[in-house]
Amino acid sequence: MDTKEDVWEFEKLEQQLHSFLTEISELSKKKPNDALNKFKLTFINATLVKLNDLLKDDRPFQDFEIFDVDDLPSNSDVIVILSQYAAATNRFRANNTTKKSYEWWWLVKGKISDLQTEDPESFKYQPR
Repeated sequence: MDTKEDVWEFEKLEQQLHSFLTEISELSKKKPNDALNKFKLTFINATLVKLNDLLKDDRPFQDFEIFDVDDLPSNSDVIVILSQYAAATNRFRANNTTKKSYEWWWLVKGKISDLQTEDPESFKYQPR
């Protein structure tokens, strides 16, 4: 992380990603092969653009940017990609936090910041 603002942005995007995963997983259970609608895909893509910017080389797929809104992916295809992003965000969080005196802290520019967090494992996406 380069700035405290990056930390705040990451935390927001991580929550959005987990919410999308939960919602699309429910759709995928009922109709895995149905195409996701453009409305939902627009918001998912906006989150992915910002995550790609923060994750940089830690992105799950270097050749994937966003979903094509003109060739709508299936619910199950979206789940595959979002699951990989969830794993990447968990690794990113683990690589950018540290434990000091029984508490977890964000690293900003490689140094312990004054931004406290929790154990990265507690942020791992858990399917319902």
